[in-house]
Parts: sequence; structure tokens; C-alpha cells
Amino acid sequence: MKRALTVSIGALALAGMTLPSSAADLGARPIMKAPVAAPPVAFSWTSCYIGANAGGKWGRFRGFETIGPFDGFAGPSTLVFPGVVANDDFDSGFLAGGQIGCQWQTGAWVFGLEGDFDATRIRETFIAPAGTLAPFFPGDSIFLRNRWQASVRGRLGYAFDRWLVYATGGVAFADVRATVGFAPVPFAAPTLFLEDSQTLIGGTVGGGVDYAITNNLSLGVEYRFSRFGHENFALGTVTGGGFGAFAPTVVASSDLTTHEVTARLNWHFNLFGVGPY
Repeated sequence: MKRALTVSIGALALAGMTLPSSAADLGARPIMKAPVAAPPVAFSWTSCYIGANAGGKWGRFRGFETIGPFDGFAGPSTLVFPGVVANDDFDSGFLAGGQIGCQWQTGAWVFGLEGDFDATRIRETFIAPAGTLAPFFPGDSIFLRNRWQASVRGRLGYAFDRWLVYATGGVAFADVRATVGFAPVPFAAPTLFLEDSQTLIGGTVGGGVDYAITNNLSLGVEYRFSRFGHENFALGTVTGGGFGAFAPTVVASSDLTTHEVTARLNWHFNLFGVGPY
């Protein structure tokens, strides 16, 4: 009886010693799970930026010129440019410059404010046709040219991650220089030129699309239509030049309408403490 009990206890001890170590440690070993991937950071257009632009521009001037009064005339004589003259068409040219702005994104909507300045070259010459009556003569001309433009605009956009589609509009400024030339006439002095420059003020509207190439660099294209208000050019008085003892006052007036398409490259800065910049 004692021997049988001793054998049974020994067998149990031997069985416990031969259990696999993996089975003995199963309850004590921690269960490791794969780490959860962090969600991607949503791109944000909230930033301030500075950049450059270049493109093409199409513009049309409308204008007229007055001269007088003269003795024997009821009032100033007026020649309207271009009237039915065939050169009332659009001139094309370039523009290039820079822009600076800030914008803020909430949800998918992006609100912003931008200012820009560009050098440009739009020109138009109107020439008095044959049959023009005194005190004007055929060949008298008014030459108008736009040398620079600027604007301050609001922006409203909708973002599709790194794509931004937006509308823009605001106040626009255009420098315009007017040069009036009086053609030589028989028994008169050679051609006379008078010149003055003014800043035309108007409105501009348009839209565009931007794409964020990197977190700090975006590339886009923009179209704008601008209409600048009427402005008078005080060209002074004329002495001689066939006007004898008279010294008539010469005033030119013009307005300007333009279309433009530009490519834009902007460098963005995170000044608001949000976004991936």
C-alpha cells in the first residue's frame, strides 16, 4: 500500500516536470496588438503668403478730348474718340508682378484678403479722321497707355484637400498716361504734344484655382475682369500751333476695360498655429 502511494506521487511529479514550458507560461505572457495607424493630417490652406505672377492682358480704352473755348465758339469744341473710327478694338500685352495675402480655412471654406501690383503695357491710339472740323484737324491724336495696375481684393474659396477653387473681387487701380498730339497744319507750327497721367479707380472680379505642390508652395491660375472709371486728364493750354493769340484749354478723358489671365506661384507661411506647415 505504501509502495503504491509512493509510486503514484512520483508519477504525478514526473508528469508535472515533463509539461511543455510554453503551456506553463501561457497565462503569464502578455498579448501584443499591432499599433493603430495615426490618421493622416488634413491639409489646411490657413496661411499668409507672398508670391509672383505673370500672364497676358487684353484692354480697351474709350476716350474723348475737348479743346476751347475760342472766340466765336459757343463753347468748347469736342472731338469724340474713336466714334466710328475702326481702331476701337482690344490691345493685348503682358503683365507681371507680385501678390501678398492671408487666408483662413474653416471646414472646406477658405476666406482671404489679397493685394497685388503688376507692371503692364496696354496702349491705344485714336486719330482724328478726314473731314474733322476746326479747331481739330485730321491727324490730331490722343495716345493712351496703361503702365501699371494694382488691386485689393477679398477671396472666397472651397478646398478639396490640396486643391482650392475660389472667387475674388475688390477695388482696382490703373495708371494711365494720355498724350495728345496736334498735327501740323499749313502756316502753323510743327506738331504739338501735351501729356498728363492719372490713376483710374474701378472694380475687378474673377476667380481661379490653386494647387498645393508642397505644404508651403502652391501653383495656380487666375482670370480677372476689371472696369476702371472715367478720369479727366488736364493737359493745360495751347499757345501757338495755329491757334494764334488764343490759349485754349485741352482736356482728355478716358476709361479702361481689361481682361487678364495669370499664372501664380505662392510661398505660404503658417502664422496662425494650425495646419501642417
